[in-house]
Amino acid sequence: MRKLIALVAVSATLLAGANAPATDARPVADPQPILDRLQQKMAELRSVYLEFHQQRQLQLFAAPLDSEGAMLIDRPGRIRWETTRPYQSILLGNQQSVAQFECTGGQWNKLKLGFPQALKQVMEQMTLMHQGQFAVLTNHYTLTVATGAVTVVTLVPQEAALRSYLAALEIHFAPDLAGIQTVVMREPGGDFTRINFTREIRNPQFPARTFDQTNPLELTAIQTAIAPPHAAGPD
Repeated sequence: MRKLIALVAVSATLLAGANAPATDARPVADPQPILDRLQQKMAELRSVYLEFHQQRQLQLFAAPLDSEGAMLIDRPGRIRWETTRPYQSILLGNQQSVAQFECTGGQWNKLKLGFPQALKQVMEQMTLMHQGQFAVLTNHYTLTVATGAVTVVTLVPQEAALRSYLAALEIHFAPDLAGIQTVVMREPGGDFTRINFTREIRNPQFPARTFDQTNPLELTAIQTAIAPPHAAGPD
């Protein structure tokens, strides 16, 4: 379940940036104009490739637990969340189904998932988030917006079952709303996960099998296929 909530946390991310968020944001009385601008900007992207660095901070440990990977989104609702370090795992989803693979001994193995209904709900919420339709999510979350050096959209689950895992979800945008800098998932008790985005490719054309839930294409092959051409050097 924690992995599902982490996916909800990043599913809004169609735009990326790498700077650490500031903490001087102040609540706004009427968030609707900002939400409208976010939806407009997110609508400009058909697909995106993002690389991330994730830190999970537990009160039991002084140092955070680090992981790295990539997230790929292709509208209207295909998502690939892949962890590349310190272990290898792929979670693929669309509005109808999900699949998960883990790499053991150099071989990818498809896992049997035990919570399809929960995953279906997550995928529906993912679709709304990565379309920038935050207002629709008020059926499940209490939403607030704060502005300052960054703009922060905070989602607090209304359902007690979800709040037992997720106290709040913070999405930190650049001041002009042109990019998400960081996503923070706060848990009850003070533990949290911070996801910083480092590299993006906007509107790539993903090759076949990128989102295949039976035999997904290797990430290295995808990266090669979508790599932007190098700028021509001087003659």
